[in-house]
Amino acid sequence: MSIPAPKLPQIAPLPDGLTSRTFPLTLGEDGKPDPAGAAFIRTVEHGFYEDWYSDEKLERLQPALAEDNQQCTGVFVDPGFAALEPWGDALEQIGFDAALHPVGTFVDYDKTLNAGGELLLARLVTGVTVNPGFRRRGILKHMMTTALARAVQDEMPLVALTVSEGSIYGRFGFGATTREQRLEVNVTKAGEAFALRTPATGRVLTVDPAKLGDVVDATFAQFHQRTRGSVERQAFYRKAATAQWNPEDITSQWRKARTIVHITEEGTIGGYAVFTFTGWDNEPHTMQLRDMVTVDAASRIELWRHLADMDLVGRITQNNAPVDDPLAAALVNPRARKVTAQRDVLWVRILDVVRVLQAREWGADGQFVLELSDPLGICAGNFAITVTSGAARVQPAADAAGPRFRTDVETLGALYLGDVSVLTMRDAGRISGPEDADWNSLAATFDLPTAPYCATHF
Repeated sequence: MSIPAPKLPQIAPLPDGLTSRTFPLTLGEDGKPDPAGAAFIRTVEHGFYEDWYSDEKLERLQPALAEDNQQCTGVFVDPGFAALEPWGDALEQIGFDAALHPVGTFVDYDKTLNAGGELLLARLVTGVTVNPGFRRRGILKHMMTTALARAVQDEMPLVALTVSEGSIYGRFGFGATTREQRLEVNVTKAGEAFALRTPATGRVLTVDPAKLGDVVDATFAQFHQRTRGSVERQAFYRKAATAQWNPEDITSQWRKARTIVHITEEGTIGGYAVFTFTGWDNEPHTMQLRDMVTVDAASRIELWRHLADMDLVGRITQNNAPVDDPLAAALVNPRARKVTAQRDVLWVRILDVVRVLQAREWGADGQFVLELSDPLGICAGNFAITVTSGAARVQPAADAAGPRFRTDVETLGALYLGDVSVLTMRDAGRISGPEDADWNSLAATFDLPTAPYCATHF
């Protein structure tokens, strides 16, 4: 008996009058965005309530998107069909050009994901919008099932995305698999004062962001290699960290950006941070930590020490701190660090059970059978999993030894990187097993000692 292989999902059809097209973002012979790509990007941003992109902004943005080999899928209104509808004349006369501006958008491209055991190629999804005037027509379902089918054909092990709305993607088999925290850190010298338990090591230097490109690349590469849950970054991050692009307006340099690096006792660069001052009118005076990437916990602590020692600053905020943050335990007074929000970041949709489980980190040796359901039928089946010395072997489940547990692909995605315990999912009714199941043994095998961390948004 063979292991169940990934199957193509049934692609949801579009209703009459709508047509789907997939194309890459390309530049014309003059080096400027082609009309179709420009209209697509503007439609995406319009769908997320952003400003209408200027030609100058598109000329800066589109080459970076093309560098990531982003593929665009748009659902377009057939002009012939629209002409027969009561709203057809209005669309033609006062609407956006229907031949260029889609009513549904979808973008995907490939990067690597750190699964704990190894780096896996992942298909990333972003730019998903549906025009409010064309909802309830199956546009999202068509775009998603088409993309998942293409990913299966391309032999991708998994698909990942970040979401604006948390209730949409579970039905497609995505599970929320990493979280991040929003911090406010009191760095005053009185009251809930900031003080660290360990003496300083190495030195933190203020540096020219324009010279930081190679450091950004090398530091993130090390961080990515050692951080479970990390996703390889897009070209945008380097341009922002080096102050070439202002995240609020990429047509200008990021003149507010300040950068620091930690130099270790050995003379190597242990990490960098990018931050901005929020202005003298804000009380307390606040620095916003925009990005921090380090090769180890020691460099993260030293960057925080430097930020907290800055004159006239009373507070530091960070929107994307890890859940397992060494700063929390390094403080003499833990109340100086306050978590003001927590949210999910990365959602994973497993396609190839064998490849993703064999690439994963595991907590302990164990043996069990996983009976997996999948609403789209891509990876449903029974899998015998044997973990030895931290590595899994996935085999056909017929006559396999070990207890049998049942769950669905959404739950497996949530469990995949170790952000939530098997016991929590059992208590939530999302995984079941035999009456005499040794749940503690399964948790010891499946669960991981630290939370994953994804510092990449897309």
